Amino acid sequence: MSIKSQLLQLLVKMPATLQTGERKALLMVTGFDHLNTRINSFEKSNIVFFTELIELVFSEGQEQLLTFVRMLADSEFSGLETRQKLNAIIAEISTLEFQQQNSEFIERKSTQAISIVPTPSQRGESLEQEEHTKLLVPPILGTQPFKFTVVIVDVQGQEIKRSRRQNYYLTQDLGNGVTLEMVYIPGGEFWMGSPESEGKRYSNERPQHKVTVKPFLISKYAITQAQWREVAILREVRQNLKLRPSRNGGKSHPITQVSWFDAVEFCDRLSEKTGKQYRLASEAEWEYACRAGTTTPFHFGQTITSDLANYDGSYSYGSERKGIFREITTPVGSLQVANFFGLFDMHGNVWEWCLDHWHENYHNAPNNGDTWWERSDNQTRVMRGGSWRNDPHLCRSSSRLQKNASEMSNHVGFRIICSL
Repeated sequence: MSIKSQLLQLLVKMPATLQTGERKALLMVTGFDHLNTRINSFEKSNIVFFTELIELVFSEGQEQLLTFVRMLADSEFSGLETRQKLNAIIAEISTLEFQQQNSEFIERKSTQAISIVPTPSQRGESLEQEEHTKLLVPPILGTQPFKFTVVIVDVQGQEIKRSRRQNYYLTQDLGNGVTLEMVYIPGGEFWMGSPESEGKRYSNERPQHKVTVKPFLISKYAITQAQWREVAILREVRQNLKLRPSRNGGKSHPITQVSWFDAVEFCDRLSEKTGKQYRLASEAEWEYACRAGTTTPFHFGQTITSDLANYDGSYSYGSERKGIFREITTPVGSLQVANFFGLFDMHGNVWEWCLDHWHENYHNAPNNGDTWWERSDNQTRVMRGGSWRNDPHLCRSSSRLQKNASEMSNHVGFRIICSL
């Protein structure tokens, strides 16, 4: 049986690819979301969709085919049996000579820049698999690759998959040895809000709606106290900033005790210093970046554990065991797991300010990823992500909370975006 036939036979049986959003998530997770514009059958049957997809992947060449199958085998879309069969296909493809003129492969037509970054050999028992990944290089001068660990858990909170991934980031020098790492987020579509099947959801997360988001850069972590100080000493744009507003934690802990207006001033000062456009994320951009192609309540899967995120672990979300309650922020990235984009602490640690005015639901919400503004006297703003002091259900990807733009708290911080 040909490789094409084997792949098609496996893919059409995937139950988690029946909806348009799930199919687009599959392309994003495998790194093939650039095929979105070339596929015309997202809403048709699995056989039609995957027949077209396989043809497109094969048309990009043998190396791209290997990348697709490897990423698919390690994705949340593949169960154990499917993964074993995909690994067998990988072995079969790998036996073909690189330049072999096989009828199943045609010359790659893509003119997009591709970076092939081999990973080092496996050394730690903590990783099930370390991948060879090939990603589209962002069209931005100065970007560098970085690797990170992604973890998926089941509804009991048991780790079912751990893998190494790669993305690109741009470094901004803030002075005095302090830097800011901005991760590249490719544009795409996603379903914003919580589906009816999601437990412990709120009415303000409805209706779920499709949103298209443009590419952007976002800080790998929430802004730290060290980063805050280097920007707070810059020339004032609209208002004064305290150099050390946080009451707890050190330089590597997220900044807290800052209002929405303080966060906006931070962005304005950094923009003036660098000549780039820094700002808070729109609510849609934040959720898109958090989900990173996933449709589950958390980017970790169906639930969360206090080994993976900093929240009040004395409460549980699914069937997982209760964990620990740290009662304070943790240094950014200290739990050492990220989402599929390479962003850390998107669930818990601190709530993160977004640009948007607060709305009680998503009726009439924009579908292009823009900030949702309203009347000028609306002083409530959106926060996302949950914090160290919250129950896990408030840390879900779709969870949202409101707060007066002038208020400050020891569990509220922010991360920033750089527009492209």
